[in-house]
Amino acid sequence: MAEAGWDAERYAEAFSFIPERGRELVAWLDPRPGERILDLGCGTGALTAAIAAAGAKAEGVDQDAAMIALARREHPGIPFRRADAQRLRVAEPLDAVFSNAALHWMPDQEAVIAGVAAALRPGGRFVVEMGGRRNVAAIVAPLRAALEREGVPVARQPHPWVFPTPAEQAARLEAHGLELRRLSAFDRATPLEGGEHGMRDWLRMFAGAFLAAVPAGRAEALIAAVEDATRPQLFDGERWVADYVRLRFVAVRVASGGGTGA
Repeated sequence: MAEAGWDAERYAEAFSFIPERGRELVAWLDPRPGERILDLGCGTGALTAAIAAAGAKAEGVDQDAAMIALARREHPGIPFRRADAQRLRVAEPLDAVFSNAALHWMPDQEAVIAGVAAALRPGGRFVVEMGGRRNVAAIVAPLRAALEREGVPVARQPHPWVFPTPAEQAARLEAHGLELRRLSAFDRATPLEGGEHGMRDWLRMFAGAFLAAVPAGRAEALIAAVEDATRPQLFDGERWVADYVRLRFVAVRVASGGGTGA
């Protein structure tokens, strides 16, 4: 996770599917004993712990204080610190930087990738899963339409996420000396927990910037409008299924790229 103000306890309770799905990405990382690995946007630290369990020297960073507090409580043997990934600094070069479901929350992608390249040793790897182009498009479109009806034009609406195409992200990586070794872009229909309340729970957790764009008394009406608009496509009668699109990649720092990371 990357922005401030998360309900960490609620996230751990109702959105555990996010780190669970991220275990596939840990396999892509293939952590090895003794490797120095940074989990960027570590959230509750569940995947940091999985990396540490492989024998790596894992550390988690997240911008959100509540997430870091929860991670420290749940995984006391692992170092966690609060930090802005767009201003990344590390004491020693890293063997790998790992990030699951966090990079799309970081608006300055160039700064993040430059910081990662500087932090990695030559041959170090950057292993990421993030939202790709058209991620949750079936939710965002009616959300923006509902905001317009509330008197918030598109020009004034928030843009909290970066969902790039594979080509866009590949170009960013290569510009900072990170050579793409593996890439996958895929749809992943994702069931939400909470039954009938799954969509409103998702909106409250992840679309807070949109809800904050209307007066407090209108937020519930905005949620109801999105539920009504998305129900035919995303509710199967028992649960909501979000239209996730994922972008997953492994990039390696070439010898001529990056810097000290200090």
